[in-house]
Amino acid sequence: MTMKRLIPLALAITAGVFAIGACSPMPAPGTTTTTSTTVPSPWPGATCLDGAGTDGAAAPDLLFNGTPNARGNATFFLTYVNGSFSLSGNGTCGGLPAGAITVVRAASKSAADALCVSLNSGTNATSFTGSPWTLPADAWSCDQTISL
Repeated sequence: MTMKRLIPLALAITAGVFAIGACSPMPAPGTTTTTSTTVPSPWPGATCLDGAGTDGAAAPDLLFNGTPNARGNATFFLTYVNGSFSLSGNGTCGGLPAGAITVVRAASKSAADALCVSLNSGTNATSFTGSPWTLPADAWSCDQTISL
């Protein structure tokens, strides 16, 4: 290729590079730009979720198996005290397994509802946000209780 042909080719490539760069807004001189990434809260592994000191009356202990979006992944227990049964609520998840609920991980209520339906665990999800249990903001409970 001769020099006469290379110059127009080089100019065309340079013009194309500048045109691509023109599409990206440039920050004003002396300013900086930042990028933020939303990182979801870490999910707990297998653990006993205490009902925050409610002694089982309002919020029983839940033995979460560490796997979200699995049917029956959180078990609650009955204890026998002074001749009667009550829900375990002392943070030990002790006693006899009595039932289970399904905990799903979803970004919205509609997504959580769909997960509950797909897992055959009910049709209505309730957020754990503001509940006695400490779980990430994207944790939801399906409305079906599974008897054991």
